[in-house]
Amino acid sequence: MANPSGGSYREVLSRHAARHLLAAAGLARLSMGMVGLALVLSVREATGSFAAAGFAAGAFALTAGVLAAVRGRLIDLKGHRRGLWVLGAGYALVGCVLLVLVITAQNPVALIAASGMLGAVAPPVSAATRTAWADMVGRGPLLSTALSLDTVTEELLSLVGPVITGFLAATGSPVIALTVAIGLEVLAVGLFPGGSMRTAAAPTTTTGREGRRLHSSLRVLIAAGPALVPLLAVGIGFGILDVAVPALALQHGGTASAGWMLALLPAGSTLGGLFYGHRTWSSPLAKRYRWLCLMLAVGFAPLPLMAWEPSALPLLFVAGLVVAPTVVTCYLLVDEVTPDGRKTEAATWVSTFNNTGTAAGSALSGALVAGFPLVVVFTLPAVAVTATTLGMVLWQWHPARSGAASGSVVRPVRVPRRH
Repeated sequence: MANPSGGSYREVLSRHAARHLLAAAGLARLSMGMVGLALVLSVREATGSFAAAGFAAGAFALTAGVLAAVRGRLIDLKGHRRGLWVLGAGYALVGCVLLVLVITAQNPVALIAASGMLGAVAPPVSAATRTAWADMVGRGPLLSTALSLDTVTEELLSLVGPVITGFLAATGSPVIALTVAIGLEVLAVGLFPGGSMRTAAAPTTTTGREGRRLHSSLRVLIAAGPALVPLLAVGIGFGILDVAVPALALQHGGTASAGWMLALLPAGSTLGGLFYGHRTWSSPLAKRYRWLCLMLAVGFAPLPLMAWEPSALPLLFVAGLVVAPTVVTCYLLVDEVTPDGRKTEAATWVSTFNNTGTAAGSALSGALVAGFPLVVVFTLPAVAVTATTLGMVLWQWHPARSGAASGSVVRPVRVPRRH
């Protein structure tokens, strides 16, 4: 199934503009890791209201998620560089307006509206990065290695962003943290490589009437939908744990340990992603995805034990081991079923499903922690992941059939078998 001498991270990084691409993506993800907390702290300081701060952060997250596919479509129409520059200019302009409103302590409604506008024009650098990797390395075995490196980088920066925000807010002010977060996103857009990367051979689509039928975001979503549902469940699990783990820490002496407890899950995901990307996998993508979802369900199943026995916390690390490989394989599947000219838009659906699940999980967990035993709360991630895994296994979804149903002719990724 796998060959240990598979794709080399060094080979990926040796490609032209690879380091610029990774740097741009890293800055954008660091910015996204900072902006939520920076918004909460800045609006709270400006208005004196945590409710207004929460609404501002929620407005940003809502518009960033709901309009992600629209921004992705813009990238597909204009190209990576031009599309990102248009959105980057809008992001810089709205960001300046938001900073002025925060500094002058304007009406909370204005701050919430500006935060929503900022999310609406947030450049989809992560989605553009994943489609750019395919252009750079082709859609062969090396793409899995590139996406694994990309996902691992994202996991690490998701840990660093809030720490930097807290440091800047404590040593300077929340406005400084928000300014840095906005500035990093704009800088990421400026660093994004131009059109010098080669264009790889891609899945072909029919022309004429069949091809035109694909020019609908709904059809893109339908084609990729079965692969996206498990990511929604993973997001729900992460969102629940984001609230349940600090509640567990508080129950056992204080919240000081909540940070490193929450870091166990992405730490496991980082290690699993590095291992996964270093191998060449010869099994079909859909079959591999079902097995990864099954392993994910097995990893999440013991998490309720933590509510009774805090020494079981390493189970979070174990549960995380398959997360990055699952995300990488999902991106590969979505890329496979999506026609040319829609790939960035399709990639945004992956993050949209995952982020929507995280938001829903956090809201659900926040409501349940107050009125139910923690064992019930810790059971929900296992239930969500297991339910979607069973659906994947029983449905026996295959990307080629899904693509055909949407009117495209899709050629699966061919990975050479090694003996």
